[in-house]
This record gives sequence, structure tokens and C-alpha cells, in this order.
Amino acid sequence: MWKEKLRGKDKYETAENYSIAGIAVGVVLISMGFLLTTFYPKGIPVILLMIGSFLSFIFTVAIVFVWLLKELKV
Repeated sequence: MWKEKLRGKDKYETAENYSIAGIAVGVVLISMGFLLTTFYPKGIPVILLMIGSFLSFIFTVAIVFVWLLKELKV
């Protein structure tokens, strides 16, 4: 179901859609981590924050790379 919605016209658009979905997942994890850190300042909430930040960063770099490839038409 989700794969059909993320599929684009070409491979660049599909990769771009997956990157945007990855950024959204990272942002949700960051938000959950921030919310839970207010109640529990140690442990799992901090790990959620770190994982969410890492995912957001990696997928942001990926989308910039996809845009670069799309512009150069490799």
C-alpha cells in the first residue's frame, strides 16, 4: 500500500519520495523523544532523540544527493 503511494514517475522521484518519508519518520521520533524527555530525562527517550536526529540527517543528505543527481541527469 505505501510502496504504491511513494512510487514516482521515475527513479529519482521515487527516491525523493522515500527520502521525504524518512525525514517525516525522523521528525516523529524526534518529537516523541522531546515529549518523553520532559518526563524521563534518561534512557529510551534520549535514544529516540538520537535515532530521530540521525534518520533526519541521513535522509536529508540523501534527498540533496538525489536532487544533485536529478539535476545532472546521471
